[in-house]
Amino acid sequence: MGTCRAVAAPEEGSQAVDGASALEARGFLTAAAGSESARFPRVRRLASADDIRQCLAKGRRRRLEHLDVIWTDNATGHPRLGLIVPKFRSSAVARNRLRRRLREIWRREIQGWQSPSDLVIRARREAYEASFAMLHDELLGWRDAVMVRDGTS
Repeated sequence: MGTCRAVAAPEEGSQAVDGASALEARGFLTAAAGSESARFPRVRRLASADDIRQCLAKGRRRRLEHLDVIWTDNATGHPRLGLIVPKFRSSAVARNRLRRRLREIWRREIQGWQSPSDLVIRARREAYEASFAMLHDELLGWRDAVMVRDGTS
């Protein structure tokens, strides 16, 4: 049957001998100097409901195949992202996967060129069936269209 005692904490999960240390796993230790952080810092998040409502009310909109994109200028001095991923009778796993995909595309491809503005991405029902590559191409197409129209580079 086995013993009644649980396995000691250092022997399991990310704290195991071969895994990352507890501080590394939680993101407290930084990577090597000069490398770009893979985190999504709080200052880059558009988390306040009031900020999201303001962007939805006053922002410019573009409806894509799987997403609705709304953006407006802000006074913070840096770009921020807000995500709206409705349930649409999908599981929490599917919603979280979609959120992670959208955040990663923004972090890698859009954040670098985005002027100090707020960007809200609202997933449509069709986004749950879209692959990462489809979402990536869709958002890059939007980015390129906005850059050409606004004259930014």
